[in-house]
Amino acid sequence: MPAGGYNVDQITRRKFLQIAGGITFLSLVPAGKGLFAASDDATPLPLFTVIPYIQPGPASTLVDGQDTLVVSWQTENLPASFQVLYGLGRKLDQNAAIVIGQRTSEALPKVIPAELAQEAADNATVPQRLNYSATLSGLKLGQKYRYQVIGNGQLIAEGYATARKPRGTAVRFAAFGDNSFGDLSDKAIAYYAYLSNPDFIMNTGDNVYESGLDNEYTRYFFPVYNADVADLREGAPLLRSVPFYTVIANHDVPGSPLKAKKADPGAAAPVGLAIPPTCADFGHFPDSLGYYTAMHLPANGPKLLTSPTPIIGDDDDVIAEFKKCAGDRFPTQANYSFDYGDLHFLCLDSNDYVDPTDSALQTWIESDLAGADALWKFVVYHHPGFNVGGEHYKEQHMRVLSPLFEKHGVDIVLHGHEHTYQRTQPLKFAPTDISKASDTSSKDRRIPGTFTIDRKFDGISNTVPDGVIYLVTGAGGKELYEPDYTDAPDRWLHADDNNIAYVSKFYSREHSLTLFEVDGKTMKWTQKTETGMIIDEVTVTKA
Repeated sequence: MPAGGYNVDQITRRKFLQIAGGITFLSLVPAGKGLFAASDDATPLPLFTVIPYIQPGPASTLVDGQDTLVVSWQTENLPASFQVLYGLGRKLDQNAAIVIGQRTSEALPKVIPAELAQEAADNATVPQRLNYSATLSGLKLGQKYRYQVIGNGQLIAEGYATARKPRGTAVRFAAFGDNSFGDLSDKAIAYYAYLSNPDFIMNTGDNVYESGLDNEYTRYFFPVYNADVADLREGAPLLRSVPFYTVIANHDVPGSPLKAKKADPGAAAPVGLAIPPTCADFGHFPDSLGYYTAMHLPANGPKLLTSPTPIIGDDDDVIAEFKKCAGDRFPTQANYSFDYGDLHFLCLDSNDYVDPTDSALQTWIESDLAGADALWKFVVYHHPGFNVGGEHYKEQHMRVLSPLFEKHGVDIVLHGHEHTYQRTQPLKFAPTDISKASDTSSKDRRIPGTFTIDRKFDGISNTVPDGVIYLVTGAGGKELYEPDYTDAPDRWLHADDNNIAYVSKFYSREHSLTLFEVDGKTMKWTQKTETGMIIDEVTVTKA
């Protein structure tokens, strides 16, 4: 048995109901790869390409009676009449308004490299899809709500989800990134996240591979995190009751087909293809940017951005369709913040088109952190500034924000991108040359500076850090980087950082996730692998 005492194959129905928040009924059955049909033929419904799932919704600050959750699902593009009812306890006295958006998934007649032929065929499986979302509004903090999804008069799904916890309550959440490609490792990480009974999931980006397409969410993301059973080889039904927060990352924005497949940068492009910078290329991938249409995240991001997610394409109708489906979530959902219990989270876009020295962006970041009155402050973005792995070491542009984090008392910064687990010592960093941070066309964005390292902190006997702890938790499912760096601290030193040892833990022999528990002035986290082994345990306390 793994840690926690559950059977590794499949947990009991009693434990399933306890962890999942009381999922009692789901009247959908598989009807083909990635397709689900309502079980009652008397009231025919379109095939579901994504069964109902929970999202956080637009609320950000904690206001009792004003919290939100969103119930979403996706079907083939055929007419149907849906209704979402919700309420406290057994009451279903509220009716949520439903918003419908349309996504095109078919491959357009472009010159496509041979290695993308299968992906183009998969895109064409369901040419158009309808994205449904229903916002459960006016929720009381910390209360469990029952919801039902009804289609053409038939009960499709029924379950429970809990509004965010108020100040002064203990919070448990799981964090991981670089995860969804349909591998067994993805499913194991989902399973262990589920067993931890989290209040929510914090995904550190690259939610789905390779290109963040709508059909990739359908094939790789939802089947794992909204599986019918909790099983190491299947995943877990997290999304039926547990909200997912996330950040946009490089594999969430596809760019050209070659870039999406990480082709050899020295190779010539096929005839008819150019290789643009990171951007959503709707000309080759009309279902780009699933991040903005599948996710429903807090809506308090800056309305005007100097560096929004770039989009290109010569079919104005497809782009207009995407924008209509995404609504106000594009592009503001790239940056947002929210509170949960005694925690404040600031979530940022760190993709290569972002210039973190931009004064408008820094002003918004500083305003958000200065205005946060939570006991604990987290920042989440994908590209780690303090990372000793070889794969993405030079992508250090986000280091320029460190003085802001220190000024406003940030405790933990979470990242992905490196498919490893890395934990720094508490540190402070003063940049000495930020010129490369603004070069959005370069992979070399190294930021030299002066480190101040808290060597006394060990997370066991000395638990009060002097500085910010940076965590890479990017071993959520995709192939691992540099397993030979594990337990080899001599390899963690870089001449560009004056060989300063700022990482205290590096593990990449197995996929893993981070499990946080925060109760008052004490925060603990455990790093657990895909086989249930604990590889790191840390306690942080407030003085």
